[in-house]
Amino acid sequence: MKLSNFTCRGNLFPLCLAISAASCDVPAQEMKTAHSLEEIASGVYFASSEGTGEMLLMSNAMVIVNDEDVIVVDSHITAESGRSLIGAVRTVTDLPIRYLVNTHFHFDHAHGNQAFAEHDHLDIVGHDYTREKMTGDALAESSYLTLGAPEVMAGRLAALESWLGDAADDERNGLTAQAAMMRRHIVALAEVEPTPPSVTLNDRMSIFRGEREIRLVHLGRGHTGGDVVVYLPSERLVFTGDLFFAGAPFLGDGFADEYPETLERLKSLDVDMFVPGHGPIVTDKAQIQVTQNYLADYWTQVSEAYLAGLTVDEAVAQIDLSSWGTSAGFSMRPPAVMALEVAQMYRRIEAN
Repeated sequence: MKLSNFTCRGNLFPLCLAISAASCDVPAQEMKTAHSLEEIASGVYFASSEGTGEMLLMSNAMVIVNDEDVIVVDSHITAESGRSLIGAVRTVTDLPIRYLVNTHFHFDHAHGNQAFAEHDHLDIVGHDYTREKMTGDALAESSYLTLGAPEVMAGRLAALESWLGDAADDERNGLTAQAAMMRRHIVALAEVEPTPPSVTLNDRMSIFRGEREIRLVHLGRGHTGGDVVVYLPSERLVFTGDLFFAGAPFLGDGFADEYPETLERLKSLDVDMFVPGHGPIVTDKAQIQVTQNYLADYWTQVSEAYLAGLTVDEAVAQIDLSSWGTSAGFSMRPPAVMALEVAQMYRRIEAN
């Protein structure tokens, strides 16, 4: 992750990690002020998390405009950001939104669902596991409490405000903009009501629209227990959510022991473009192997710590990911994030 241009220091880092390395590569003063869509195939649009400097989106989304309706993939982090995405859809088409697809249950991808649920004749589609998680106490999930809860965001706002006091002139505008965005986000969080999928799948389903086939596929457990990719075979692209992007996946709810094999199935898809839940579009399939190698190294080190009888905190202090470099969040794992990841991997070891 490049830190020179974007303020990703101190206890703000987990936010930058969740936003992704690509978002953190963009200077705050250069961030766009409107939610915009980029057409990446005929009728298929990429909604980047970099789309606004005023509102925290925190994840990418995708919009598929068909002959008679629209399918949206992922809904961002709040009802406000979900409504912004709906507004962006209206800049390219007046056709009704028929489906919202959730790639997984995490707050930064699915807490905008309620904005879509306000519309009649719209179904939210996701994996059985995603519905299970979102019909439970979604605001008590450890990933949310550690990375996205109002108290966490208030702490990051306080850090931003403290840095403003001694910031250099070339940093002040960026910090001021980030603080304003965080204040707005904290207000938006108060409205969030986790809204689960109303239509679920376990393995796969297809939606046919004219000449277009949209395949929703669960390739296996990885980032969560219910990751769904959205595969458009004719367009030769796949939206991967957080199952795969050019960086280190968050493993706090993950299945690191099964993840590499799930990514092997992703490799088998006949595509030229991987549209991720965070960061830029990936066109080099070799990046999947990089992620697999990283997962194998992390899993091996955690397994060795477990067999040595180390506690989670002792393991966090011992694990060394520095060989992966600081880009894309590989080695820059904050202790709170690593603690979630290691604890989850310990649970997976004990389950096997």
